[in-house]
Amino acid sequence: MEIHALVPVKKLRQAKQRLAHALNIHERQALSLAMLGDVLAALSQSSVRRVTVISQDTAAYQTASAYGAAIAADRASDLNAALQQAAAAVPDNAAVLVAPSDIPLLRADDIAALSEQSGVTIVPAHDGGTNLLLVRPAREWTFLFGPNSCARHSAEARRLGLPVHMVYLPHLERDIDELDDLIWLAQQPGNTAAQRLARTFLESKGARIWR
Repeated sequence: MEIHALVPVKKLRQAKQRLAHALNIHERQALSLAMLGDVLAALSQSSVRRVTVISQDTAAYQTASAYGAAIAADRASDLNAALQQAAAAVPDNAAVLVAPSDIPLLRADDIAALSEQSGVTIVPAHDGGTNLLLVRPAREWTFLFGPNSCARHSAEARRLGLPVHMVYLPHLERDIDELDDLIWLAQQPGNTAAQRLARTFLESKGARIWR
């Protein structure tokens, strides 16, 4: 299966605002870029044929270039519209993988597990969202990220007559939006760039992290 990955990235000045009570803007920006780097590192080690970062932010472009990813300027009104535009450039015979930039525990073997399935494969988030989405074919697919997107993507697959596969991966059940998520990330096994930064930030603010 030929896979083209799309990685959407918000403007860094708007990133992770729900962490504003715990991290200042510079810390939030650094964390966002570290998470993006972790995601791109995993994708670069996987069987994905092409990775495209969708963003309006020049710092995200620089991180994308460092990992050999292509860049698509985000000129759309929202996330789903940006994904539709980027997916339109993917060859009809290829699968589209959407990997959010804030799942820093992504591993190359996660992609291998998803690629074993045909149709639509979803890695659900703990809050009802979608933390990884693999679609083949993607030609008529409508992206529906947002609240309750896991159920909405499942319904979209049924609308198109595509089989749906749920793959539950505990290390990908959270995207990093809230302080609880940041603590969870710091406590997980591993030593990704985002984990190191999360531990540094939390410990500098007096949090005691049990690992």
